[in-house]
Amino acid sequence: MPNKKRIGIALAGGVGYCMTHIGVFQALENVGIKPDMIAGTSGGALIGALYASGIRLDRIEEIAKGIKWSKLMGATLFFKGLANSEPIEELVEELLGKGRRFADLGTEFLVSTVDLVTERKIIYPEQPSQTLARPVRASCSLPMIFTPVKDGERLLVDGGMLVPLPTRELRERGAEFVIGANFKVARDEPRNLFDVALRTLNISNQERLEASLAAADLHIESHIGQGSRWDLAAAVDLIKVGRMAAEDALAKHRDLLRELV
Repeated sequence: MPNKKRIGIALAGGVGYCMTHIGVFQALENVGIKPDMIAGTSGGALIGALYASGIRLDRIEEIAKGIKWSKLMGATLFFKGLANSEPIEELVEELLGKGRRFADLGTEFLVSTVDLVTERKIIYPEQPSQTLARPVRASCSLPMIFTPVKDGERLLVDGGMLVPLPTRELRERGAEFVIGANFKVARDEPRNLFDVALRTLNISNQERLEASLAAADLHIESHIGQGSRWDLAAAVDLIKVGRMAAEDALAKHRDLLRELV
């Protein structure tokens, strides 16, 4: 049965924390909600691409449990990052098929990136015929860690630089009911250079995040606690955290469910 309203879900970036999005999708499916549109930033773009392509959640969970940094990072000869994100592009092609286009997906899907040349956000697809893997890779390419990704004249990096949660972008593309899924993390002392960089980014993006949350009809916030965003082995726990957060949010807003299914 189709949704009463055109539902969009925005998935925040957060390195390993993005595995909570799998649990969010599990909770939504359990109450009969399947988004018509998905928009992802950074790691949210990777999870969103898998789900939008029609891969079953049990398979996505299996992929998440087996992922390792060695599958996501390659060597680089350049000095614009510590690693090359090409393995992310290769992983997307391996899982979804080489040359897979946005138009081929079962669910409309948006990916946020930032162009370092123009200093503007770029939302893919600009045309349905565009292929999927490179924009997803670019959206995951966190500056300092990964080298920027060339796409024509563009030099692309993590979409979270300007779009921490792409709720407004879903509205602009026609979503009538928008769900925003992000995280709340314990404010402990940053543990390393990368934590410092991400904490700095989060602070500078706070106003943008608040504006994005204001554009959501339903907010699902996964409380991570002390877990490290770099610990990919924590997939099982993170998926459970996301599922519980979504179940709590849906239980508190039962009236909204009547608008959706």
